Amino acid sequence: MRLIRLSESVIRRTCRCFSSDQTAVSSAISVTQKQNEVFDREKERQLSLVKAIEKVHVKHLGTEDECSLMMNKYLSTPYHVAMHLGEPYCKHSGIAVVNGSLWHMLQPLQEDCELSFVRFKDDKPFEVNKAFWRSCSHLMGAVLQKAFKEEVLVEPVRTPFIPLSAGCFAYDVNIPFKWEPTREELVILSREAYVIMKSKSNFERLEVRPDVAMEIFEDNVYKKHFVEQLQGKGLNRVTLFRLGDFIDISRGPMMTNTEFFSPHRFVFTCVHSIDDYLRPKNKLLRFQGVALPAEFDVSVIDK
Repeated sequence: MRLIRLSESVIRRTCRCFSSDQTAVSSAISVTQKQNEVFDREKERQLSLVKAIEKVHVKHLGTEDECSLMMNKYLSTPYHVAMHLGEPYCKHSGIAVVNGSLWHMLQPLQEDCELSFVRFKDDKPFEVNKAFWRSCSHLMGAVLQKAFKEEVLVEPVRTPFIPLSAGCFAYDVNIPFKWEPTREELVILSREAYVIMKSKSNFERLEVRPDVAMEIFEDNVYKKHFVEQLQGKGLNRVTLFRLGDFIDISRGPMMTNTEFFSPHRFVFTCVHSIDDYLRPKNKLLRFQGVALPAEFDVSVIDK
């Protein structure tokens, strides 16, 4: 497997993959399409189970706008509650807390609850900061999945644990050739992230059975291994998040959508070669990056 750079504009046009056995190379587009077809099918199936509209009582807690609302069970989300309270809640609420549990803003409410919102500028933003870094890693995975030509099947591996104190996020991938990105190529990847952010896409959440997750990730040995680990722990549900057409396993919660990112402050900074925990003779690439939420302004001081 060889990589030949042919263009100066975007990586997906620069990477051409040549193999002695082309039949063994799966099309990245066909794999992604199949994953999304299964995701959409399961999403529709779950929605079809809601036969009648039931109501849940939601009490909004907070220093401002405390109120009670009647919402639709299994359909209404914290984001719908935020819409009732006003645009600032929609724009600035990164995640919610529902009956004491962290909650994705687009995750349906299941019972009567007390609900509050967590914003970046709250006194204790720790959990929303974690959700932001988690979302950054997911976005990085989405960029890496679509950055190459369709002949190059990039296997998303995982979001590695990196403490908040490290001030960065990361994502591990398996790429079927040896590659040491140049500084220019890292800049190009950062621009690809900008394109995704401008789409204003939602982070969709979906809980599925392990067999559905195995079907979605049947072409990815790392994800199948992770699902098997979850089953070994007795878990019968797998939480997925989708951004655009990129699907990954994550406990969440994540940001509501890409509008929480600042398009000019999401940067691929470096990449490291690390050991492959499933294929001893193989190496994975760990990409790292830094970002700031759109909520915060940055001033440049000329000296």
